[in-house]
Amino acid sequence: MKRIVEVERLAIKNIGKICSWEIYHLDVLHEKLYTPVFDKLMVFVTATGNMGTVWIIAALLMMLIEPSLKDGYTMLIALMLCIMIGNIIIKNIVRRQRPFFHKDYKLLIKQPRDYSFPSGHTLSSFAAATVIFLTNPYCGIVAYIYAALIALSRLYLRVHFFTDVGFSMVFGIVLGFFANVIMKTGIMDFLPKVH
Repeated sequence: MKRIVEVERLAIKNIGKICSWEIYHLDVLHEKLYTPVFDKLMVFVTATGNMGTVWIIAALLMMLIEPSLKDGYTMLIALMLCIMIGNIIIKNIVRRQRPFFHKDYKLLIKQPRDYSFPSGHTLSSFAAATVIFLTNPYCGIVAYIYAALIALSRLYLRVHFFTDVGFSMVFGIVLGFFANVIMKTGIMDFLPKVH
């Protein structure tokens, strides 16, 4: 029992060090990039990622074009996986507080109420960008650039830690591939055809 308590104490100490390191580097990032114009740009970019808005619109547009109908469905499946696995399961297991919980930041956006890890904006963005990349690599590169901009906005606005965003980038790519595998199995063939 004593050993378990000691291991927990050591883990908390190390997590505290990582958290301090990340907060310091969030401040450095913000300071290096800060301009009033960049403030406005980052607020706008992050807003397009709210609830996966930009990606839902992209998926719906893809569904209107017959050759990319399945790809639109694939993107919606990827976004649903992000919500279920990332926002509902992982966030509520890890329960990591956001950076402004540890330091009194003046936020440029409304304070998010859910937990920090993983970043839902980044997760959904990289999942959707992966689906687009698998459909059309050239469009996918543009989508990845925009996804990276959304990820940067979450750091710049200091509502996520680097580890939240880094994990979400990688896991988002995995979920994008997984959604593609699901569609290829044919188990979603019951979905209606849009003409």
